[in-house]
Amino acid sequence: MTTAPALQLVHPSQRITPSPVAPAPAAGLIRAVVEAMMGRRALHQLRPHLTPQAFEALATHRDSGAFRRIRIGSLTSQMPADDAVEASVRIGIDGRWITCVLRLDAVQRAWRCTEFMVLTPRSLAAA
Repeated sequence: MTTAPALQLVHPSQRITPSPVAPAPAAGLIRAVVEAMMGRRALHQLRPHLTPQAFEALATHRDSGAFRRIRIGSLTSQMPADDAVEASVRIGIDGRWITCVLRLDAVQRAWRCTEFMVLTPRSLAAA
């Protein structure tokens, strides 16, 4: 009968702690994207700062008209790496809170939104 080797607990030599806040230019881009989704900022101003997929998602949400009258809640962000920001923005719509999530990457010394998604419950999406 063969026995397996004993398991050992391995501790990482260095813990990576994400930075809790986005730098000011990244936070500004996050606010601008939410403003564009609300119709308060022209989409063409943001096109150079978003990937085609993120821009298409933003344009789809803006064109739906569902986000014209929303309340913007808290912004939470972290930096899992020096060149990346992950953020979420709470949005109040029709008496409910939903979340908008974004990923920004530093590209050629500027921030670019590479992921944009609004997490909407089915009950709200059907309304």
